[in-house]
Amino acid sequence: MRRVFALFVVLIVIGAAYAMQRNKSNAMATVPHKRVIQPANYKPTASPLSPAILIGDTLYMSGATGGDPVTGQLVQGGFEPEMRQIMSNLQTVLKTADMDLTNVVAVTTYLRDMSDFARFNEIYREYFKTDPLPTRSTVAVKELARGASIEMTMTAVRAQD
Repeated sequence: MRRVFALFVVLIVIGAAYAMQRNKSNAMATVPHKRVIQPANYKPTASPLSPAILIGDTLYMSGATGGDPVTGQLVQGGFEPEMRQIMSNLQTVLKTADMDLTNVVAVTTYLRDMSDFARFNEIYREYFKTDPLPTRSTVAVKELARGASIEMTMTAVRAQD
């Protein structure tokens, strides 16, 4: 009787281990792959970051200042040239992930000077022309990396039709 009971316990343990491994394999199969999006002509940044990460159909873009993608240097001229360079850079990142501005669902903007807010809205509307517009947060900050006037980050999602 003890041997039968011991055999029964061993079979239960083996069955449970098999079931756990199978569930783990199924769970791993459903986890989307994380892919770095790095436009081909972009000079890699010295900062420890990826320009964007694509997970499934969602693209998470790093904060971007108005740096020239080839030289890595901040464009000259202040707020407006920096913002236009940021938008160009982020559109290139989106294109590398087979997306465009219509896929953007959220934008966070950091302004060094809130007196640029009205002009920011005007330029922003040149790029985001169709509804629904992305959700948005705009924050005033004391200073930004490299002395930038503006930094933006975006999240985009490839729509499932």
